[in-house]
Amino acid sequence: MKTFAPAVSLALLLAACGGADTTTSTRAPQAMRSGDVVPRAAEYTQLTQSLYIGFFGRPADAAGLAFWSKIFSDKGLPQTFPEWVAGYGIDPDITGALDAMANSVESHELYVSNNASYINAVYSNGFNRYAEAAGREFWAGLIDRGIISRAQAVLRIMGGAQNDDTQILARKIQAAAIFTSLLNQPGSDNRMLSYASGGYNDGARALLGRITATTDMAAFRTDIEAFMDDLDRIPGNPLVVRRYLGYHYLQDVSNEPLYAAGYAYRLTSYPGALPSSGTLTYGADPQTINWTRSDAGGYAYAAPVTASAALVSSNRLPSMAMLCSPVLTADGIVNKSTDLLVARNASRLTDAAQLANQRFSVYRENCALGGSNLSELSFDAAGNGRFASRNGVLTIDAAGVTQILNGQVQLDLSTGKFQTYAAFAYTRVDGGTGYFIVQHLGNHKSGVTDGVLAVWAQE
Repeated sequence: MKTFAPAVSLALLLAACGGADTTTSTRAPQAMRSGDVVPRAAEYTQLTQSLYIGFFGRPADAAGLAFWSKIFSDKGLPQTFPEWVAGYGIDPDITGALDAMANSVESHELYVSNNASYINAVYSNGFNRYAEAAGREFWAGLIDRGIISRAQAVLRIMGGAQNDDTQILARKIQAAAIFTSLLNQPGSDNRMLSYASGGYNDGARALLGRITATTDMAAFRTDIEAFMDDLDRIPGNPLVVRRYLGYHYLQDVSNEPLYAAGYAYRLTSYPGALPSSGTLTYGADPQTINWTRSDAGGYAYAAPVTASAALVSSNRLPSMAMLCSPVLTADGIVNKSTDLLVARNASRLTDAAQLANQRFSVYRENCALGGSNLSELSFDAAGNGRFASRNGVLTIDAAGVTQILNGQVQLDLSTGKFQTYAAFAYTRVDGGTGYFIVQHLGNHKSGVTDGVLAVWAQE
């Protein structure tokens, strides 16, 4: 995690990570920015809710709203987006607060490092739609080149809303204010605890996701009240989203994921069995499809997925899911592994020593076994790699393996394609530790036109 501006105290960081703390910064307040009258914390409700929506796509929890609003009030910060845009990078309190949200634990759980994917998420958070291609490339390009930060992008996109986007955002802020006020009613301890713990955050995001430019907010309040009724019940019926990292076969050759994905389902009991169906949102251009799970643990998906392969973890969800879809190629339409999803709770391995004594002999490509020029990958006790192929054995010392695990691009001499590897550990169904390696090949380092996603495993 990056180092934050000095103005952000530990309490601020905790609040940004989903916790709440009544500790205030020990730093003396700066001179007033908004006149000579200290604004009341309540006057920051709209701004704080807007920030929660922009950064996290959900209403603020009661403690978080109170905490941040008090911080903003104590420091006399401005109350409008344009003033915050102007103050970022100049005012350390504004900069620190926004960077804390952008770099919080919750943010890291929701988003990936790819900035185009992040911009799509911001548009979805604020306007319930994804960005147009031109807008996505524009904002992501600014972040990629270091012209603006992610925090600045959130402010500028939200502050620059037009037409229906303006109406949707205004209604989402209004709904968020109603939501948090109902959380904080007398005798609502169960509500506050359930929501503050994160168990209902995804349901709240989905609730705000139903708002349109013409939503009748008086009628929508009834939907919010029904949501609160569910919060009052234990365990209730929360929407759960298990989050994944997504690779796409045509992404630039990199071992970093391109997008965030998620399996969603209703949790009808706790603890309880995983439901047998739900939805999956995935893809560089996000789409949502249905999934079902058999008693035997297999997964089936709606179109466009026509085949799949998975490594299932101890919670019966895939730790790795390879999704194959029809693709038009020079040889006609073929099924290709267009997407590969890795559960966020799988541990990324970045040191050769973490692969010591592991052997990988199962290779899957396009949801089928076989197809690699290598017959196996293996590592000795020191993490030195041995890669057996039809043409002999290639060895790479542990230092070289570590470089590869950290993104060093390799050239496959047999195909002329560039390739990268990303290794992961996960908990098997039997409770043991399993390993797999994601392999991505492409005929260019950038602008891949013939990519291949594959997995080495220990099935």
